[in-house]
Amino acid sequence: MTHAIRYASLVFLVLGWMTTSVLAQSGEITGTVVDATTEEPLSGVNIGLEGTAFGAATNADGAFMLSDVPADTYTLRASFVGYETIRQEITVNAGETASVALQFTPADIELQGVEVVGRRAQSYAGDYSFVATKSATPLIDVPQSVSVITKEVLDDQQTYRLNEVFKNVAGVNTFSGYNDYTARGFRSGSSDARLLNGLKAGFSFWTNPILPHIERVEVLKGPASALFANTNPGGTINMVTKKPLASERQSINFTLGSYDTYRATADFTGPLTDDGSVLYRLNVGYENADTFRTLQFNESILIAPSVSFLPSDRTRVNVDFVYADVNTRLDRGQPIFDQTDDLTSTPIDFSLSQPGDFMNNTNFHVTTSLSHEFTDALTFNSSYMRFRYDHDLEEHRTSNVFLPNDPTTLQLAFIKRKQERVVDNVTNYFTLDTETGAVEHQALAGFDFLQQDDNRTQWGARGADNFILPDGTETPGGNVGNFSLTDPVRTIEGRNPATYEANWFSEPWLEEPVRARTYGAYVQDQVSWNRWQALVSLRHEWYRDLLPESSGGETVEQTAWLPRAGLVFSATDNVNLYGSFSKGFQPQAASSLVNPQAGGPFDPETSFLYEAGAKGMFFDGRLSATAAAYQITKENVLVSANDSGNPNLLEQRGEERSRGVELEVAGEPVSGLRLTANYAYNRAEIIEAADPANEGQIKENAPEHMGGFWGTYTISDGPFAGLGFGGGGHFVTERNTFESTLQLPGYFVADATAFYTVNNFKITATLNNVFDETYWTGGYNFGRIYPGEPRSALLKVGYTF
Repeated sequence: MTHAIRYASLVFLVLGWMTTSVLAQSGEITGTVVDATTEEPLSGVNIGLEGTAFGAATNADGAFMLSDVPADTYTLRASFVGYETIRQEITVNAGETASVALQFTPADIELQGVEVVGRRAQSYAGDYSFVATKSATPLIDVPQSVSVITKEVLDDQQTYRLNEVFKNVAGVNTFSGYNDYTARGFRSGSSDARLLNGLKAGFSFWTNPILPHIERVEVLKGPASALFANTNPGGTINMVTKKPLASERQSINFTLGSYDTYRATADFTGPLTDDGSVLYRLNVGYENADTFRTLQFNESILIAPSVSFLPSDRTRVNVDFVYADVNTRLDRGQPIFDQTDDLTSTPIDFSLSQPGDFMNNTNFHVTTSLSHEFTDALTFNSSYMRFRYDHDLEEHRTSNVFLPNDPTTLQLAFIKRKQERVVDNVTNYFTLDTETGAVEHQALAGFDFLQQDDNRTQWGARGADNFILPDGTETPGGNVGNFSLTDPVRTIEGRNPATYEANWFSEPWLEEPVRARTYGAYVQDQVSWNRWQALVSLRHEWYRDLLPESSGGETVEQTAWLPRAGLVFSATDNVNLYGSFSKGFQPQAASSLVNPQAGGPFDPETSFLYEAGAKGMFFDGRLSATAAAYQITKENVLVSANDSGNPNLLEQRGEERSRGVELEVAGEPVSGLRLTANYAYNRAEIIEAADPANEGQIKENAPEHMGGFWGTYTISDGPFAGLGFGGGGHFVTERNTFESTLQLPGYFVADATAFYTVNNFKITATLNNVFDETYWTGGYNFGRIYPGEPRSALLKVGYTF
């Protein structure tokens, strides 16, 4: 870390010199903000100087102050939810105070039909969402629980990957170390519950998406099939990319931290033309880091340009490009001794990887969005995304089998794989705002199309000169060898892939990919009358799997009707009560349906959500709160029949049920204090099964209790103005795994931060896992559990201009 210390010292020296120079030529700005109608002071108003990092929030008296502002002429910008934004030119002279008195006029907020341009929101609380209704609907009016994690939370916590977000979301926890999580007790892989700007993506299961270009992360709880076809019944994640802003803003950030972590990000945005009809945004991110795990590292780069074209007040077009490349090794987790209850029988950094292992994942996707208003009431929205994912892997891993009578030796395996996935995703819909007497309608009708092509080649070898199955049967080995957990050997020379024999599986590259297509037609109406709102929708889905000739050439078709209904009652001006119902749908894979050894045919998975709750906005709209109670049932779950004579035999387990309650709070209740908190109780269990012994069992990696909190406070006045500090923690209780005798203990992890903003600079220091807790975030079996990171630190220096 010597070079890291030198780097940090140089940054602080430069910062100190620049700060001293600026203070000698600066003044200050003071002012007050009141409601133009009531003349009451407004607290929590965001004040900033455009093109700089200078900013503050008004106090309880509606007053603010910006100190040490370099002498110059600026555009002062003041914004507050529910009011027209104010822009006013102001001149600062050296050694003098410039004063302003601002009067805010209430405004009717008009949201975009499709997100084409960005908004300079600066809150922990989300105020609206597209993912819940396919239109910009205030969250308080959505009859379903939606969690929103804004870029301000991501920035304050120094979040870089998707799995780091979940501690802020009630009812969501990681299942393993991959792009793999549990929502309301139901596991979700990467393919059925990841959206990007409301369109289905094709992210890798093996690595988590990186977030330098993400504006916010939304989680729509429960099945979302009425909107997005086949989805996870527990919840759907939508990542919203940063869109161009109408005002210029540039920022760069440099981060260094534990395990030789180095990161750099840049965010540039503004108009490209004098009339503001063409806007741009460019986000870039780079990371090079080791980890606490043996032989593991991460090197990633992301480039994400975005352009918006606004030819008229009625037409908006946006084009996003994202290129992301990740170089790493596939971390299969920490193996421990077989049938032990000691999770520390091996150290948490223990890995089966070899020095020659590698994994490269590359994503490239382009998204185009169009919104056109034919009239004030009728709008057409269209979006298209092509997502390409390429995967190249060589890895040594566990074969999930220990040597007989030797709980400390695993039979090692080797996998070589190349994979290509292309997803084409189109959504088109009309919205119509109309009235029938005193009843207001926002009607929506549309058609979606998705096509996903998958192709791969892979082969695997396992075992030494023989491979011993759990029942003691010996088969020819792949010459990979065994791996001692008490005397590990990690040298590629001792395990040479050129000498391995493919005794596990061998799949050639297909002339035609496996193709899945789904079409959906849907209608929806959001109805408002007095204090009541209703949402009703119906979708018909056609799902088709097409296997290539080399795999049988069969076509499998499945269809479903997917209803959704919700009711909202405004109990007060600040609190809404709601109830909702929706149906989910998940088709079975074609390979399971057409395989004669699988035992099919099988019905598709279906799920049903019943939810009721309350949502509120408090402290003049600065703090949001949600409480929800729910029940989700999932039917026709397909699992292995565990038939020793036919390992391909499958069975439909019957029914699983999840019941629980969730609480979430987020926002800025008083000036300078920003917070987010969540709690969830969930009981997810098997209620019907072919084997009665499984009935009543709690599902894997589905904790009964979990929660978290995070808060920061920034001093806005006096000699310590710009100084801030904060912290929080999250907890998860005990979880089951796929091994009936292996449970993962609960844990609580605390984090802390301190930051200082001066002129255009911001320095942020973050300490994660303050008390150096040893814990596990998820796991499968004795060969694969996933430890959490020990105590670590990050130091970030940012400059905005």
